[in-house]
Amino acid sequence: MQKISTFFLTRRHYLLLLLITLIAYWPLTFHIFSLKNDALVYFLPYRYHISEAIQNGHFPWWNPYLYTGLPLHSDIQSGVWNPVVMFISLFTQYNLAVLQWELLFYLFIAAAGMFKLVKEFNNNAVTSVIAATAYLCCGFMTDSGSIIPWITSAAYLPFVFLYFYRLLNKPLLKTALKFTLALSLLLTAGYPSFFIYCLYVLLTGFIFWAIRHYKEKSLKPVLAFTIVAAIIFLLIVSPAVLSWWDFFGYYDRGNGASLERIQTNAFPPFSSISYLLPSAVSRSHPLLQTDLTARNASTGIFILVFFLLALAGKLKPVYKFIGALILFSFLFSLGDATPVREWCHRFLPFMNSFRHPASMRIFTTIGIILIAAPVLNTFLVTKDAASKKIKILAAALIILLFCILTYYIIKNGLPQLIIPEKGKALLDKLSYVDIAVMQGIIQIAFISFFLLAVWKGWKKYIPALVIANAIIFCWMALPFTFISQVKTSVIDQYIASSPKNYPLTEIAKPVTTTGADPSTVSPLGQEKFYNKTISIQDHVITPTISTHYINFLKDTILRKALNNYPFVYFSDSTVLSTAVLPDSGRLVLFERIGRTIEIEAHTTGTISVVKFEPNKIELEIAATNKGLLNLFQQYHHGWRAFEDNIEIPVYRTNRAFMSVPVSAGKHTIKFKLGPHDFIRVAVYVSSFTLLLISIFFILQLVKKKTSE
Repeated sequence: MQKISTFFLTRRHYLLLLLITLIAYWPLTFHIFSLKNDALVYFLPYRYHISEAIQNGHFPWWNPYLYTGLPLHSDIQSGVWNPVVMFISLFTQYNLAVLQWELLFYLFIAAAGMFKLVKEFNNNAVTSVIAATAYLCCGFMTDSGSIIPWITSAAYLPFVFLYFYRLLNKPLLKTALKFTLALSLLLTAGYPSFFIYCLYVLLTGFIFWAIRHYKEKSLKPVLAFTIVAAIIFLLIVSPAVLSWWDFFGYYDRGNGASLERIQTNAFPPFSSISYLLPSAVSRSHPLLQTDLTARNASTGIFILVFFLLALAGKLKPVYKFIGALILFSFLFSLGDATPVREWCHRFLPFMNSFRHPASMRIFTTIGIILIAAPVLNTFLVTKDAASKKIKILAAALIILLFCILTYYIIKNGLPQLIIPEKGKALLDKLSYVDIAVMQGIIQIAFISFFLLAVWKGWKKYIPALVIANAIIFCWMALPFTFISQVKTSVIDQYIASSPKNYPLTEIAKPVTTTGADPSTVSPLGQEKFYNKTISIQDHVITPTISTHYINFLKDTILRKALNNYPFVYFSDSTVLSTAVLPDSGRLVLFERIGRTIEIEAHTTGTISVVKFEPNKIELEIAATNKGLLNLFQQYHHGWRAFEDNIEIPVYRTNRAFMSVPVSAGKHTIKFKLGPHDFIRVAVYVSSFTLLLISIFFILQLVKKKTSE
């Protein structure tokens, strides 16, 4: 019993952060409302199919239902290489409730990571809890609810910086391994742009540290452990990196994006008002011409107060570096409003591979919290520490907010809050000015209470006041960017009603190819993905999609010609282009005709499906003569085909799909999907590396327990 009490006592701050996480994001905790947008139509169905494959004993190399066949393992954001997704999939199948618990886990990890990072800089536990709450409820988090890899990246970034900072100051093997694991999670579970940007931050930080310590003996061990960490990192992430690299030739993003494209969704300069009025930027405004996910940069009004106070004093070298990072990241996030993003695009490798410059404001947020924390810490633990400056700064913010509110009220009048609508209808009626005025009044009230607490010497109430402010403004942001009006249970019932496993009956249905299917995307998600209908998906949301598939979608003539063909069919005519099409019969567009063998003869016959799995399709055919067997699955070089166990070539036909030459008579045709051998080898190497790391930490734990 004493051991249990000690366990919880030593981890009480993490338990408190868990409670704060569950309260701050209560709609997810109690599954009252669902996630929306990308979380619903992209990340949920992908995780659903990953978990279904694993639950049925298959590795999710391929899924036949996503965009008429897709290499799941090569999709950077699918979650195949995310250890959390893989772990969950071992025990249950995904639905929205499971996805929301996964997201709550990342949010808690983000808070725990920030707690540890701030505490590393010699701040006490109370200050660290406040900083962690500010990070948990910051504008970036509340903006990113629909893009789960962004929040995942935000969860692991504090750990990357924590162990990197430790490695520089006290180089040890265990620290190098922890740094490696954190960096591996950032890459395999997060969004690639955060990893790329973070690498440049780490490289710059290491260079500045080395310049300051080049004469000291600590340089060599730091360099040695950094090299070890880099090697182990490459071994761990090799399956994911090789899988992504294997698909680069299929899509445009693999060759880099244009300058115009990478400026998409920048942080508007006017959105800087979100530091004072967080949710106001969620409403339309002439100066907010960007996506909702790119507008809110709030760190909490009190973190801002102590950050500004810190800038008024003398900063240590590490905080000067963090300050430079804040400035650079802020300018980068502005997109084409400054030349910084363009310079990075032109001169830095991999900086041309991602969009959404506003997402890099997470580095600004982390920096602001880290610089504000020591001043907050001193204020909380020292009597009358800079109280005069704090009073002046807080009073100035009250005056500034009052001026902003006065301007808006004079220009637009008081918000019309007494209206019959409720819920979403009420939110839709609220304008930018309405929310700005309401939040301005709330902020003035909070700062006034803060001033009173400072004046009366009630510092013990200030942590609760700061945390309450962060949580309340988090609640106010969620309906705009995070949650929908649909209940989680409704979506889960919808998913539960879908066919299970990999039913053969669906194969015989015709493949719909004409026009955008309005039922493809419903308020409940991607319908065709769940009901396992082989069909052309017009609503393409994943960036990891074959250019050939996009070309097929654009070819309206070919799509019309192939409309309602079955999933697999014999063709009776071959065309080299869509300029001249036959009046009848089933055709195949074969632009690579004659590459290996001449395809002149065509055939008819019967086709039956013997086995249909995510990585294997087996057919029985009876062909009148030799010809082409055509399959509505996207072409990928990983597919191999066999006729009676003799390998036959696989061609890309109909712009994006597969065909194989077959002989006359009865045959068994097998399609098998497998990654390159080097990816399989990488999986074993990565697994063995992780096993060795696990053994190392177990031995460390045993050694510690023995010494105690």
